[in-house]
Amino acid sequence: TINLVDLAGSEKIEKSKAEGERLEEAISINQSLSTLGLVIEALSKKASFVPTRNSTLTLLLRDALGGNSLTVMLAACSPAAHNWTETLSTLRYAVRARKI
Repeated sequence: TINLVDLAGSEKIEKSKAEGERLEEAISINQSLSTLGLVIEALSKKASFVPTRNSTLTLLLRDALGGNSLTVMLAACSPAAHNWTETLSTLRYAVRARKI
């Protein structure tokens, strides 16, 4: 089985000035990515509890994370100076994912 997941859309809400449905979507994406980060951290530390049920994303990916699976993450970074905080955040996230 191959799972392809596009995690694009993580953004700083203040910077994007998102409102309405776009704001709700951005909050949901950021919460799912935070939960995925917690799952990655728990797996890398071989914790006895891994919070895969805390998000739909992690629930769907639970069989693909850790264990006998191969996980690949592509991190898209912006070379623009005004996006440096998002780029740094993306790179830190990728480093965490690498520890699985």
